[in-house]
Amino acid sequence: MSAQVWLVFCAACAILFALPSPISYKVASYAAIRGKRALIAAVTGATIGIVTTITAASILVAGAEFLPSTVLDIVQWAGTGWLMLFSLWTIATPAAREANADNDNLRGKSFGTIFTDCFVLSALRLRYFGFFVAFIVQFVNGTRDVIEMVSQMQAVALLIAFACLTIQASFARLTIRSVRRMSVTKKLRNPKRTHFIAGRAVTAGYRRIAA
Repeated sequence: MSAQVWLVFCAACAILFALPSPISYKVASYAAIRGKRALIAAVTGATIGIVTTITAASILVAGAEFLPSTVLDIVQWAGTGWLMLFSLWTIATPAAREANADNDNLRGKSFGTIFTDCFVLSALRLRYFGFFVAFIVQFVNGTRDVIEMVSQMQAVALLIAFACLTIQASFARLTIRSVRRMSVTKKLRNPKRTHFIAGRAVTAGYRRIAA
């Protein structure tokens, strides 16, 4: 791929992994509560989990190389649409669904359980899977070796994910505050809509009782 395409891919990965998310929140929580040993386990587990997700997405995308050009164009346009929806979803969805207190018990205690907990969370992150399927398929055009291209993308994504998660874990308190702040802001963004719906439901109930 050209240098411009690689720059776009690296920038997209950096933004994706740097955004406050349940993964960064989990890694930062382990680092803040369990210490440096937990930091290593959490970052390693989360990074390998992300690479596992990318590998699964790459296997699916590799099959697109054998599709007719017309069908491939449709798939790529669908992927572009999904990337747009992904951006809106990321903006609208709370970064952390559970804002645990710093003294809450985390599931992992030992190096292995911390690694497994972070690995499972990131490997089962369907949002990342959909993103990489939609993103990688944009580079399939039949003129390059898909396997080689995907392998290079995996290596680059691994390095970027490891770097972003390490920074987030190293500044754990800042990461946790950022995730909580974003989560609270998103949850309180449309309180009037919730009150309006609740009010309509109560009004409808009173009308039924009066009838």
